[in-house]
Amino acid sequence: MRRLAWLAPVASLLVACPKEQPAHTDAAIAIADAGDASSGPSFDGEAMVASACLSCHSPEMIAQQRLTQAQWNKVVTKMVTWGATLEPADVAPLVAYLSTKHALDGGAYAPATLSAAQAAEEIAPQDDGPFANGDAARGRPIYVDKCSGCHGAEARGHIGVLLVDRPMLRRASDFARVVRRGRGKMTPVPLSDAEMGDVLAYLRTLVNPAP
Repeated sequence: MRRLAWLAPVASLLVACPKEQPAHTDAAIAIADAGDASSGPSFDGEAMVASACLSCHSPEMIAQQRLTQAQWNKVVTKMVTWGATLEPADVAPLVAYLSTKHALDGGAYAPATLSAAQAAEEIAPQDDGPFANGDAARGRPIYVDKCSGCHGAEARGHIGVLLVDRPMLRRASDFARVVRRGRGKMTPVPLSDAEMGDVLAYLRTLVNPAP
């Protein structure tokens, strides 16, 4: 593994998400009492984490946690109230899985390391290739239609992450790969090369406000 905890996989920069789903009711969340939970032979904890958690969180963020079962229960149920797309019947098994894999007595987390040169390479700009010469004016309505529901009207983050002034925007092929394949609960968006270039051109015009 070549990435630091602060350098989440480039695919963590999301550009398209499904419509926001309503939070579960308190009654549904009540099953998160993991005291009697068992992951069971049919429960795939890693797949559930990938589906329900990695849309917003990096694998490193989850792996470094050391929590009791009660603490994991609070974390997971809180995420459900914040819109995590997790079925009520999966809450307790997920809590049981996380409290076993990332337990309080699980030992210190050892993050992966890489050199300064490797870190720079991970975010270095790349040639736009087939996505070059995009038009920001054409890209804005595409962004609004396909991306703003999760990333906000001005790409400053909502359910999805902030997209303004991110290194990914200078790595067009990586950006396009994430858009077209999706990640976690983010659904793939089949944009053409020209549309992809237009969206990139639009996002590159956005800047963060001065502090």
